[in-house]
Amino acid sequence: MRFNTRLYVGFGLIIMLMTILLAIIVSMLNNQNQDINHLIDDRYEKIKLINQARMEMRKVDRFFNSFTIDLNENNDISYIQSIRESNKLINENLAILTSIIKVEEAKKELTTLKKQFHQYETTMDIVISRMISGESEGVAASISGLQNQHIYLMNTTESLISIQEDIMDQTLLETDETYKNAIAISILAIIIVLIIGVGLSYWTINTLSKQMKKVKNVMSSIQYGSENLPRIPVISHDEIGEISNAYNEMAAALEKHEANERKYKEEMEEQNWLKTKVAELSTLSQGLLDLHNLGQEYIQTIVPMVEGGYGVLYIKEENKEKEYLKKLSAFAENKVGDLEPLSNMVEIGEGLVGQCAKDKKIKFLKDVPEDYIKIASGLGQTSPASIIIVPVQQEGEVIGVIEIASITAFSPLHIKLLEQSVEQLGITIHRIQRQMQVRQLLEEAQTLNEELQSQSEELQLQQEELRTMNEELEAQYKHSEQKTTDLQEAKTALEEKTRQVLLSSQYKSEFLANMSHELRTPLNSLLILAQILVENKEGNLTEKQTEYAQTIHSAGKDLLQLINDILDLSKIESGKAEVHIGETDIRDVLTFTEKQFSPLAEQKNLTFKIDISEAVPGVLYTDEQKVYQIIKNLLSNALKFTEKGSVELEVTTEVTSLNQGDEPYVRFRVIDSGIGISKDKQELIFEAFQQEDGTTSRKFGGTGLGLSICRELADLLGGYITVESMVGKGSIFTFYLPEKNEPTEEFLEAYEEVAVSLSNHEESQASKKESELVNPPIHALEHNRVSEEMLEGKRVLVVDDDMRNIFALTTSLEAEGMIVSFAENGREALQSLNDDPNVDVVLMDIMMPEMDGYEAIRRLRSIPKFEALPIIALTAKAMKNDRQKCIDAGASDYISKPVNLEQLFSLLKVWLYK
Repeated sequence: MRFNTRLYVGFGLIIMLMTILLAIIVSMLNNQNQDINHLIDDRYEKIKLINQARMEMRKVDRFFNSFTIDLNENNDISYIQSIRESNKLINENLAILTSIIKVEEAKKELTTLKKQFHQYETTMDIVISRMISGESEGVAASISGLQNQHIYLMNTTESLISIQEDIMDQTLLETDETYKNAIAISILAIIIVLIIGVGLSYWTINTLSKQMKKVKNVMSSIQYGSENLPRIPVISHDEIGEISNAYNEMAAALEKHEANERKYKEEMEEQNWLKTKVAELSTLSQGLLDLHNLGQEYIQTIVPMVEGGYGVLYIKEENKEKEYLKKLSAFAENKVGDLEPLSNMVEIGEGLVGQCAKDKKIKFLKDVPEDYIKIASGLGQTSPASIIIVPVQQEGEVIGVIEIASITAFSPLHIKLLEQSVEQLGITIHRIQRQMQVRQLLEEAQTLNEELQSQSEELQLQQEELRTMNEELEAQYKHSEQKTTDLQEAKTALEEKTRQVLLSSQYKSEFLANMSHELRTPLNSLLILAQILVENKEGNLTEKQTEYAQTIHSAGKDLLQLINDILDLSKIESGKAEVHIGETDIRDVLTFTEKQFSPLAEQKNLTFKIDISEAVPGVLYTDEQKVYQIIKNLLSNALKFTEKGSVELEVTTEVTSLNQGDEPYVRFRVIDSGIGISKDKQELIFEAFQQEDGTTSRKFGGTGLGLSICRELADLLGGYITVESMVGKGSIFTFYLPEKNEPTEEFLEAYEEVAVSLSNHEESQASKKESELVNPPIHALEHNRVSEEMLEGKRVLVVDDDMRNIFALTTSLEAEGMIVSFAENGREALQSLNDDPNVDVVLMDIMMPEMDGYEAIRRLRSIPKFEALPIIALTAKAMKNDRQKCIDAGASDYISKPVNLEQLFSLLKVWLYK
């Protein structure tokens, strides 16, 4: 056991015993004090309460007697209130005594007192009542009995006080006994503590003396200067054991210090050797001005220093094509047998030497093979045991490499010498290279100086000529100033013309947007109502009337197509048409094209086929929609202008030199056996609103915009369209599309025109598939999952300022079982939704008076309860960015007028499904 533990245990035990003794004494004194306090507080309090109750009982008796006398003389009943107050105090004191008296004898006496007082109080109330009411019979007997009860009460009270006084006497006796016991226990505890303290002191001192003597003997036996110091055996884990361990650790530290000191001396000797050798190499390079001499001196010195048997120094050089390492000097280079010395030229990254120059790191080779380079002398030859390759750097750039082979392993000191010496070598090589460049420049300067002297004479002759020319130039300068003024005026006029053209283009765009809205608004109701009539769900129209409705619907679609073509042409002419470059599978486009046009060819009894060459790439990077639009227009024209025979689409690849160089193209050739085009009209047909036959009596209709749009779209895609035709023999329209198999970084942004994509929905079912091929909507993919009964019973709010559209949409929606309400502007829509928020979906027009659709959508989205309400923007505006404007305002989806009912119902089902 440790000495401090023994001391702690001994003194702790003494302190603990003293603490216990003190606690016992304090506890006994505390109990005695509590008993005294209890005697004073509790017993005194009880006696005090009993005496108060006794005094109040006497007051009650006195008040009752006074009441009896005054009642007979003056009929004064004021004493009754005093009696009742005293009775109340008595009951309160008895209740307190009941809660604090614990002695059983006192509790029984208190119970008797309470019963007697209750009888006394009851009897007094009866007597007082009789006396007040004037009854005289039996009152005297009751008063006599009441006096007897009062005597019993007083006796019981005296008895209770006597019991409490006896308890106080008993408590005093017990307190005196406790005091005597505390004094006896304290004396006994002091004696025990003294005995334990003396025993612990003797045991601790005796043990400490023995162990200290052992430590003294070991330490006395130390012989200074000895390498092996004696150790103290550790036989305990106390303080002496710790001293022994500390001594043993000190002895080990002294021995370790001796070894470190010897090692330090060796390291200092190595550092002195290293610094000496580095200084020798530094002195060696002083005064050398030629790289060849530097290399010879350096390699002849450094290799023996590191005990090497072979060495080569390379220096980096470069030409216009690449960098390489050139052998500058060598040590003990030889040719033995079939082994050749290393090459004089090493490319960067070639072999270990080239790789060392590339990654700027030291390379080590150990266990070198037998067929590697040999180290030879006059007596024989041997393979090196190790090879080191060190890069020579200057400011982080490798300017050379040194390779050394040795028959022994390189020591760490040798490696340090190489690392430090190559730093100086790099600086020296860089210095000499700069000096050589300066010398070369000086030589060139001298040569140039001689040439300048000869040219100076020529310049003097030319100076006279320049004076003459200067006078002519001054005259020309004045003339040029006048020209500059004229050009500035022309530039100002041109800028004004440009501004007017841009303003005109802006007015044109705004006009087209307004015209689109004004034309599509009446078209919307016309097409919707015509479609309802064509469907004839109620069956109340004749076949002739259905044909009339079909004709109206077809004419409306033709008018819509004309509007779309005009918008397309306008955007192309104004430079606002955009392309969307992406992966395009040509074979998928052609497969869909064949499915679309085959039924039309069969209807006209024409042979229709598509032939695609295997050389055509599977995927091109181009605008798929525009490629399809061009092919569609070319095939539509071919089928329209061909009465009999065939129409063929041939797709191959071809290399042309359109852009001053051979470039691969994909060639689409549409070959028909139709009416053909005369030579003088073959360029005219590509002009807007022009046809081969433009008379009023022409056989084939059309606006003449299709080919014009095709040529402009082909130009946007980097291609072009050509035509070959003979009247009566047919035509060949060829569309050349650049063959781009990889995406380019520079291409135009996506060309997304809502009107074109939505107009496709107004075609036949095949035309609808066309739109899904070009840009398949997500809603169409979900459409099949929505049941046909999804619309029935749903509430829809139609917001439109045109009653014709409201009527047409209401008729269509109610036919599907929907409950329709309407508002004529955004403000009415907000009021309607606030009055009746139970609406499932909103169809919102954009162009409305008072509050347009954009503002109405934004205000609805700002109301928390309408944040998730489906809002479909339904507008006649179909210009660029109109869709995005609606989505940015908060619309859930977008559809342009004229509305395709099937598409509208599909959107409604999708959003109601969500």
